[in-house]
Formats: sequence, C-alpha cells, structure tokens
Amino acid sequence: MYALFGTDGIRGTTEFTNEHRSVKLTPELALRIGQAVGCTLTPTPVREGGRALAIIGRDPRISGMMLESALTAGLLAQGVDVLQAGVIPTPAVAYLTRHLGASLGVVISASHNPVEDNGIKFFGPDGYKLADALEERIQSLVLDPKRAFTPRDTRALGRSRLAPELAAAYVDYLVRSWRGKRDLSGIRVVLECANGATSFVAPEAFRRLGAEVEVLNGDPDGLNINKSYEYIEPRTLAARVVAAGAHLGVAFDGDGDRVILVDERGGMVDGDGILALLARHFHTRGLLPVPVIVATPMSNFGLHEYLRLLGIEVVEAKVGDKFVLERMRELGTVLGGEQSGHILILDRDQTTGDGIYTALVVAALVVDEADGSLSRLMAGIPRYPQAMVSLEAPRVSVPLTEIPEIRAILDDLRAQAGEGAEVLLRYSGTEDKLRLSVRTRAVGDPAMLVEGTRRALEQIVARVQHEASRL
Repeated sequence: MYALFGTDGIRGTTEFTNEHRSVKLTPELALRIGQAVGCTLTPTPVREGGRALAIIGRDPRISGMMLESALTAGLLAQGVDVLQAGVIPTPAVAYLTRHLGASLGVVISASHNPVEDNGIKFFGPDGYKLADALEERIQSLVLDPKRAFTPRDTRALGRSRLAPELAAAYVDYLVRSWRGKRDLSGIRVVLECANGATSFVAPEAFRRLGAEVEVLNGDPDGLNINKSYEYIEPRTLAARVVAAGAHLGVAFDGDGDRVILVDERGGMVDGDGILALLARHFHTRGLLPVPVIVATPMSNFGLHEYLRLLGIEVVEAKVGDKFVLERMRELGTVLGGEQSGHILILDRDQTTGDGIYTALVVAALVVDEADGSLSRLMAGIPRYPQAMVSLEAPRVSVPLTEIPEIRAILDDLRAQAGEGAEVLLRYSGTEDKLRLSVRTRAVGDPAMLVEGTRRALEQIVARVQHEASRL
C-alpha cells in the first residue's frame, strides 16, 4: 500500500501518463476521497438538521475544478453539505472553517508545485490540520479495495452551493486584524501573487488599508500558476520594488500560505528574517507567552545567534509546517515557521501559515517603527552562509545515510563547509525530490557553498538511481 498522505495532505499529479509519481489525482480517486471523508464525518454531525458542513476552496490551477466537482460529489453522497468558496488562499479556508462552525475545511492545491501537480488538504472544525490518526483512518478507507461506499437515501443527501462571499469575509477579517497605529496611506507595495490564490484577495486587503498597490503575476488563467516562482528567489520583484520606489515587496506562493518579503533597497527577507523581526517585536511587547520560537534544521544560524542575545530560545522541529505547529502547541508559544516563508502566528484566530496576514503584521511594523523602511528594521540581524539544493530522485526503502557511498559524500561536504557545519539530506514531503542543505557559522563564499552542495547532491542522486535499479 502506498502512502496517500504526505507532510501536507495528499499531493500527486494530474498528468496521468506520468509514471514517476505514485499518486495520480484522478476524478475517481477524488470521488473516493470525498466518500471516505464523508463517512468519517457523518456519524457525528455537528449542525442542527443532522448534516455536517464542509467548506471547499482551491487555487486557480485548471485541474482544481475537476477535483472539486468529484470531491464534492463524494461528500454530498455521504450526506455532507458543501460550501464552494472558489479560488481562495489556504489560510482563508482554515479561518472560515472555524469561524462558520463547519465540520471540515478542504483545500485543493499543490501550493508552490507546478500546474501539473495538485493536492487535497483538510482542516478540522478548530481550524487546524487533521490529526495523523484521522488521516490514517481516511487513507485506510480510500485504499481498501474491498470497501464500497453506499450513498445516503435521497432525503439524506447533502446540498451544495457556490459561496463567493466567503472571499470577501476573509478580506474583512484581515482588515479587522490590522495591528498598526496608522494605516498604510502613503506606502507603496508591490505584490507578486504567482498567478495563484492570493491574486484577488491580497491586493484588496492592502488597498483597503490605504496602500498604493502594484500587482505582478495576478492574472491566473488556470495554467500559469507558480510560473514566476518569485517567492523562492524574488529577483524580478526586487528590481520592480527599486524601480517603482516602493516601500515593500511581497511574494506569495500559489496557495498563499507562504510569503517572502523584499525591502525598499531590493534586499530579500526570507522566513528566518521574518521570524527574527517578529520574535523581537513580540518579545519586546510581551506578546510571547514563553521566550521561545520554533524553527527547523533548515534555519540559518544567524537567527539562533540573534535571538539568543535577546533571551529567546530557538527550538527546532522536523521540516514541515505541521511539525512546527505541533511543537509550538506543545511549548505554548505563538510564533514559529520555516525559512521558506511558512510563518505561524497563533493569535487572532490564526491556526496555520498565512502569507497575507504575516505580510500585514510586518507592514504594520514598517509604518509604526521604521518610517516605511524594512531594511532599517532588519539591520543587525546576522546571516551565515547556507545552501539548499533539490533534484528529482527515485525513492528507495533503505535509509540513505546507511549507504556507505552516500555517507562518505556527506562527510566530505561537511568537512568542506567548515567546523560546526550541519548537513541535512531528506526527501521532500510534497514532491519526488531529494533536498540537500548545509548551514554553517563559518565565514565563507556563499556561492562556493551552493556549488559544492549541488555537486554533492548530483553524486548522491546518481547513487540513489543505482540503488533503485537494483530493487
């Protein structure tokens, strides 16, 4: 039995001739997933009238409409009512599920992946992602070939309706959550929306708060999502911020749960920089219930060093926002995230990474504390050389670090990176890729570190392909 759920829900391909991906997101599979999820909800309906309610949102990729229709049919057949929010960011579904008292939130999205991919992730009635045990229950129902799903009798079937007003309700929530002493009047912002789910709501939220807004890649056509990929390396955005004399650049991924910022000089502020900035602000204002934030082994050592001087501990969880969130809730802290821009601020009805909300929190600091200059806020936060490289690779059952040749490559890379360097090799939780990262406190040439990491990963992938061919 293959694993249906990864680190962020179900992820697969809608290129049905692609033999490389184990999960093919066909309409038949989406229908079965809807039926299985419906079976887990309908024994204990939470609303008057005896039916559970699900809210479904999606990013703009063309396959989302197909999967939404099939998933909705499966839920309706099991007596679950459905509100179809249309194109809307992932965090909006989390908020609306909790706010409207729904039993389930569903997002059809592959986040930062290319258009050929898609995915399905779920939120419970509390707005948090489903517990592992519930995902395993759903997976066992879907993958059991002997399990048939019988639709409810006619009068017990669910009802569905389009609910475009839910996007406006989410924008209202973002505007109500504004933290600034004044609004964004006089502030020029460039938003890079990746032709994704933020394309409509992010500009509206910033404009309602008074900002002058320019939008890049905010015209989704179903096929162009994530083509710009600026949230990883926002070169075009940075150039536009400088050319336009803007105060702030904001780059979202396809479903809006991640964000990367650009300051007025064109400098990139990644998730580590955002965490450092917010941790300092929250700690100073007494908004951290415990002096701890949660990051991952991908975080830069500069984040650790800077916050340690402020009396804030950085605790690391496994890579993946679900693991960061679990650790945050265990420790009772309200702030955590990943270098990739997944920032978790657990206040004001926030239960998951929200790129727009995070950007607005930082924007409030820019106007209140730095007279429109993000670079001034970031001054003094150190950054050490670091590299992360990804390449497609087959999955093998043997742990990679138990393969002597791979272990030797990693040892050599660690020695080249300098004393105290840490090397992490892992499979992506959402793509068929190997990721190799190196972080160090040594002062060196970042470009050479990246190149050395790339060469090492190429050698590792060649060895993995050899191992896979033997199995």
